[in-house]
Amino acid sequence: MIIFLVFVMQSAAQLLFAQNLTIEVCDIEKVEGHLYVAIYNSEETFMKKPLTAFRIDVKDTSLSIPCQGLPAGTYAISLFQDENGNGKLDTAVFGIPTEKYGFSNDAQGVMGPPSYDKCSFTFFRRHDFGDTSEVE
Repeated sequence: MIIFLVFVMQSAAQLLFAQNLTIEVCDIEKVEGHLYVAIYNSEETFMKKPLTAFRIDVKDTSLSIPCQGLPAGTYAISLFQDENGNGKLDTAVFGIPTEKYGFSNDAQGVMGPPSYDKCSFTFFRRHDFGDTSEVE
C-alpha cells in the first residue's frame, strides 16, 4: 500500500489551532475488510497508545482518509488492513503479519515494527494549497 499525506488549508481562525491532514492509501490489493489507522504523537506512546485511532471500510483500491483537527506537531502513522474482520492484525510464525500493513515514511522494521523516529514526520500549519508529502 502507498500512503500520501496531504495538507489542506482551513480558514484563518482554524489555522491558529488545527489543520486537516488527508491520508491517501493507494494500491490496495483486496477490496475487503477494514483499514485500521492509528496516529501517534510521541515515542513513548508509539505502537502502544495512539493519539487517535479509527477504522474505515475498504471500498476501493484507493482510499482518501480525512483527519481533521490535528494541531501542528510531530506524528507517526501505522495502519493495517483487517481482511477477515476479526479486529486484529493476524500473524503467522514468529509474529510475522499475514495481513497488509504500513507505516508513515514507508518505514521498515527489523524483527518488529520500525522506530518512532523512522516513522515520524512534522506536520506544519500550511498557508497554501496542494502541499503534498509522500509516505509510501
